[in-house]
This record gives sequence, structure tokens and C-alpha cells, in this order.
Amino acid sequence: MDPAVKKQALRLFTYGLYAVTCMDNGEVNAFTANWLTQVSFEPPLLALSIENSSKSLPMILRSGTYTVNVLRSGQRELAGKLGKSALRDPHKLAGIAYDLQQQRYPVLQDALAWVACAVRNTTEAGDSTLVIAEVIDAGIITEGQPLTMNEAGFRHAG
Repeated sequence: MDPAVKKQALRLFTYGLYAVTCMDNGEVNAFTANWLTQVSFEPPLLALSIENSSKSLPMILRSGTYTVNVLRSGQRELAGKLGKSALRDPHKLAGIAYDLQQQRYPVLQDALAWVACAVRNTTEAGDSTLVIAEVIDAGIITEGQPLTMNEAGFRHAG
């Protein structure tokens, strides 16, 4: 297999860009995610791939919850800021407004919508962990178009 062709082909996959937030023992963190998809209607399940080396993965595994915030078209800068490693940039949430739904689901005030999820299963997936979670609450904040990888100009593929 030609690695350059593989990378080019994988970059043609379409993805949205989301801000995933989590809270564990009162600490809130967030990261940008694009490997996210709905995998079941009943119950409503999402699959989210999280890098094993991230700060958020152990937080999510301990708390058993996370929130997917749907970013708006035009929020490339916010997606980039949240895409930085919290281990290297522990103050990346400074200046980013969020509320706590039910005192446990951090929701970005500037998002289009959000879904709160409860972890149901995990599977090792190479350098990441696939987290299957049930949607247990949701909200719409405003109308608009969601941010995509294509619009943001972010590119990555293995």
C-alpha cells in the first residue's frame, strides 16, 4: 500500500468538528473531536474515539459521562484552541464560557447544540479508545450550520 495514497483517500472522509467536554471531581476539560458518529437509534448510542494519551479519557472513564457540543460554522479558532493538549496547555478553557447542565454536563454557551452521554462500553482501538455512550439528555442553543473539518481546513489521516 502506498502511504501517500492511503492518507489522501482517508482525508476525503467527511467529518464534523465537535467540542467534547467532561467533568471529573469538579474539574472540567474539553477537547476537539471529529471521530464521532451515531451508531444506534434505540437506544441512541454514539461512538467516540479518544486518544489514549489525552487528559480527558481517564476523566471520562472515571465519571462515566461526557458532553458533545456541536460547534457552529465559523468556530475554527475555538476548535483549534480546544484541540490543544490539556496536559501541555492546562488553561485552554480560560475565557470559554460554559454552563453545567444537571450539575455534571459542561455545555459550551457558544455551541449550536449539545448531547449528554453516559458511557456504556469501551474498546481499545490502536492509539485510541472507542467509547460507546448512550445519549441521556440533549439541548438546542441556537440555529445555524455545524462546523466541519473541511470548512476548518484541518487535515489529518493515518
